Amino acid sequence: MKTFTLILISFLLTSSVSIAQVDTIYTNTSKIPCLVKEITPEVVKYSLPDEEVTNSLYRNVVQKVVLKSGRVEVFAESAAYRRVDKWQDYENVILTQTEKEINGLERVGDISITEKGNTMFSNLNNIETRAQKKLKVVAAMMGGNVVFIRHQDNQGSRYGGVLGASFAMGTPAESFLAGAVFTNAPADLEKFKKLTNNKTEFKATESASFTGNADEARVYPSKRELKVQSVQQENGAIIIHGTLEGASKYKSFRVTSFDENFFYIFYEDKGTAYNIKMKI
Repeated sequence: MKTFTLILISFLLTSSVSIAQVDTIYTNTSKIPCLVKEITPEVVKYSLPDEEVTNSLYRNVVQKVVLKSGRVEVFAESAAYRRVDKWQDYENVILTQTEKEINGLERVGDISITEKGNTMFSNLNNIETRAQKKLKVVAAMMGGNVVFIRHQDNQGSRYGGVLGASFAMGTPAESFLAGAVFTNAPADLEKFKKLTNNKTEFKATESASFTGNADEARVYPSKRELKVQSVQQENGAIIIHGTLEGASKYKSFRVTSFDENFFYIFYEDKGTAYNIKMKI
């Protein structure tokens, strides 16, 4: 018994020393025990224990690094991104035209919005503000919290007039925004599977839909049924393959977020974005 106790104490001490001899990188989704090689203005370089290969992580996805010396490096880049747990958190979506701000983030999909003035006297700045809000709403419905704007075109009102023998109609001011949606915190497949416990049928409690020509998202109670055939990780996203009542021509749906009681799925149909709240 005494010998066993000594062996156990020796093992625990060895494990403690081993743990203390590694650094730890905390990302937005995981914890990585490693040996940090270098921290640059763009990336954190590290190798896994007992490996020589050097890996890199963009600072955008790193929350902090705890070095074996006890020193803690906190990264402001990651802290700048705010959580989007449901589409109503759209104000947390960041719009950027700086490419380095999306380094290392998970790409969700493409997005574009056109917003037009109601009259020839509509203010272009107000139109652009409305376009940005709509961009954020759709991005949040898609499960993103960052939009990288690749193209922006603002046109002031163009007044009509006589052109030869005909009269050209005027057009109100408009704003066009297009880009890509990203997230710094992709959903965890294993955690999702554990919460849903291999269930194959779920019922919705609420649906939200948004079209580009609407001023606000339409939200309404829903009892649509989702039948699941499989759940997979595809390009970093959780994709449910199955059928959703009222969307028969679609066979796959992106899980945008989830908690212990609900999960949200996204799909798009004929220019309308849908975000469905499903009860677990």
